[in-house]
Amino acid sequence: MSRTALLLAALTCACLSSPRPVTGPGVAVLRDADYADAIPSPTVWAALAATPGRERLARTEVVKVIIDLDDHDRIYFLQSRRWEIHYFFASRFLSTAQHPVEDHAAFNIREYRRPDRRFVLGTVMHQRDTGAWWYELVAGDTLDIPRTVRVFAAIRARLWVHDQLRYHPVPPAHDDARPEFVSAGVPLLTSDEIYAGMVYQPVNPGVAFGTLRLIDGPLDPARVRRTDILVLAHAPLDLPVCAGVITQEFQTPLSHLAILASNRGTADMGLRDALQHPDVRSLDGRLVRLSVTPQGWSLTAAALPDAERAWEAMRPRRTSLPALSTRDVGLPALSTLRRASLDVAGAKAAQLGELAAIGGAVVVPRGFVIPFAAYLAHGERSGATALRDALLADPAVRADPDRLTTQLRLLRERIATSPLDTALLAAVRARLREIIPSRRVRLRSSTNAEDLPGFNGAGLYRSIVIEANAPDAALADAIRAVWASTWNLQAHQERSFFRIDEARVAMAILVQESLDDDAVDGVAITGNPFNEGRPAYFINAQVAGDEGGAVTSARADQVPEQVIYYTYGETGEFERIARSSLTRGAAVMTDAELVHLAEALRAIHERFVSDPWDHAHAMDVEFILRGPERALVVVQARPYSLRYDQGREMAVEP
Repeated sequence: MSRTALLLAALTCACLSSPRPVTGPGVAVLRDADYADAIPSPTVWAALAATPGRERLARTEVVKVIIDLDDHDRIYFLQSRRWEIHYFFASRFLSTAQHPVEDHAAFNIREYRRPDRRFVLGTVMHQRDTGAWWYELVAGDTLDIPRTVRVFAAIRARLWVHDQLRYHPVPPAHDDARPEFVSAGVPLLTSDEIYAGMVYQPVNPGVAFGTLRLIDGPLDPARVRRTDILVLAHAPLDLPVCAGVITQEFQTPLSHLAILASNRGTADMGLRDALQHPDVRSLDGRLVRLSVTPQGWSLTAAALPDAERAWEAMRPRRTSLPALSTRDVGLPALSTLRRASLDVAGAKAAQLGELAAIGGAVVVPRGFVIPFAAYLAHGERSGATALRDALLADPAVRADPDRLTTQLRLLRERIATSPLDTALLAAVRARLREIIPSRRVRLRSSTNAEDLPGFNGAGLYRSIVIEANAPDAALADAIRAVWASTWNLQAHQERSFFRIDEARVAMAILVQESLDDDAVDGVAITGNPFNEGRPAYFINAQVAGDEGGAVTSARADQVPEQVIYYTYGETGEFERIARSSLTRGAAVMTDAELVHLAEALRAIHERFVSDPWDHAHAMDVEFILRGPERALVVVQARPYSLRYDQGREMAVEP
């Protein structure tokens, strides 16, 4: 009689807390059982495998694996829809008087980090797009390489796809030791190989209703309706308000496009060859329902009543009144501002001033602010305020794309060409000499309608770089150009969609030193967008220079380094889930730089999100590493909301 059959017979006398095996030779598969000691067929795999929304890779099946080193290296392949956390299974079934299983926190420390561990805890994974099979450990696992080699061989021998199974070295020490694994005969699978063959990318999961529009060419924002679901050949730098978006290029995870989709709740996905996909082409021009989930997507014909309910639910119910004060505060230095300064200096400047007060690892550029009062006074003198009020009062203009585009252009031209107050210009020039010694200066938008909770506004307005000693005419042009960008078409559409009272929208200007010696550009979210149960920072970084580009506006073929930096362990542990496409496999940020960045992210998060148990709120932080010394400078921080639905919420014990 086989080992599994003997075990099944013994179970008739076992206590109720004993796990039930899935199968054995000559024994039917029990799909509600708890584990198997081997996976000899696709049928057994299907009985065990889960497709959790928490996985960072789409269309992935997983089976959790426990090896009990105290029980002759016995292997348990867990029924992973039920036992999605190793600890839950171990504490329920493997704790005995002689070998008790500790509490969850102690278990994680011992079983992932200690050489005298009892268990090896890993996962067998299958990516359906690529057909790849692999075994991996978590990022913080310190299992030594010889034991990892033995564990991999034991697991491989128990799988019917054993020749296809490879090892994915997730722990940084294992990634660095790839030659040692190859010498030991372990076939490796890199993150780059996994990503290269993927067909589907869920950027922002959700459901959308709209008219499907296939666009194989440049996108004209003026022709996009709120009720459109766009299928695009290329990922645009900015996204007009629409119901949903599919790009046939994969998107940079923390680009302006992705951030805007997240802020609006817009279903957003990447799909290779989307414009040629038969399920997409067959519905072109029709009203459809698009579902984007962490593990798959669907596109079906829809009914108008369902669509109308969905469109109304997308928008806020009430009008939002931006904070606005007309008081004259001069040209305050950035270091004197705090969050309460939002009503005079705008959210970007106020929040950067709050960062300046943190100190330590958080360093920000030097600068000062031209407050709302100057913008409002220019609007009154130039007549731009009257043009704005006429536009906002005429629903016929706002409903006609051509007339709206024309009126917004005229409004911008009035702001940009009307004379600037000479006293203001002289004061700005004096403040430049006093505060900013750099060769160039950057004028950045800071409105009361961006960088806010529930309204991100990423990329809506202009920033302009000029020489610090530029003529007064050039300085005046730059100030007015930033002011004029308040009334870009996309900015107006975005504010209108969110029911923001546009008569109260005002533009301040953050004037700061231009940091032109950046070696690395990056964006980080101070939360884990993939899994509520594993607190982490999600970091995207890319080399700067002629070949590089900002993460927020990168071309689709420029994949940034992507790191998940976990924050719940004894020490920070991280996983490079994607390498930069521009560095030939080299890391963009060193381990020490990631640790230093994490220190700054922790301080920022704690400053803005006071409740440590608040998993729904985080900060979106833009940073650079500058100069030969690669010093960290934080250039922006704004609120970011995390949604833990679609199977990404915290796992609970069965």
